[in-house]
Formats: sequence, C-alpha cells, structure tokens
Amino acid sequence: MSFTAVVRVTGDGGRFEEFRERVRWLLVRDPDTEPYTEHQAGALLEYRFELEKGLPFPTFMVASAEFPEMRIEVAWNKDGAKGGVAIECGRPVDKWTGDRSAA
Repeated sequence: MSFTAVVRVTGDGGRFEEFRERVRWLLVRDPDTEPYTEHQAGALLEYRFELEKGLPFPTFMVASAEFPEMRIEVAWNKDGAKGGVAIECGRPVDKWTGDRSAA
C-alpha cells in the first residue's frame, strides 16, 4: 500500500523556528510517528511522509492551535486516491479530494 503525505506550513516566517521545534518535540513523543523529512525554503516549511499507519494529525492540530498565524496544508496520496485538508487555529478549515497538491 502506497501512502504519502506532504505537510506545507506558511505564515509568519519569523516564528518558523519556534514552530519547527514544537513540531519536532511533539513528533518525537508520538510513538506512532513514522519517518519523515523536513525542508524549509524562505516562507515555506514542508514535511514529507512515507506512511504505513497514518499521518500524525494530532501533532499538527496542536501546533496549529499554538501558532494561529500559521496555515498548515496537508495533502495525501493513498493508492492513487488524493485529498487534503487545511488547518488553521487548531481546526480543519478546508478539505478537498482530487489532485490539488504534490503529494
């Protein structure tokens, strides 16, 4: 089963480092977190996951609530079925299906 996800974070670039540290802290304490890579380019922070169990949504919901100026967009591709969700202020604000992302 092929399951990939890309998490893109945009917002106040001045707080990216704080956000990154908080997400790292949460992910390391989640026993179900699967391997991921982290990338930053300017005002974009991105996490890429190759998954078997599932995406660590609680981590990103908590981080979003603590950093309300950030927008988190999660896009996934599970066996060819694509979808995603945007998270702001700790809540999902937009969901979609289909090819709207690069996951």
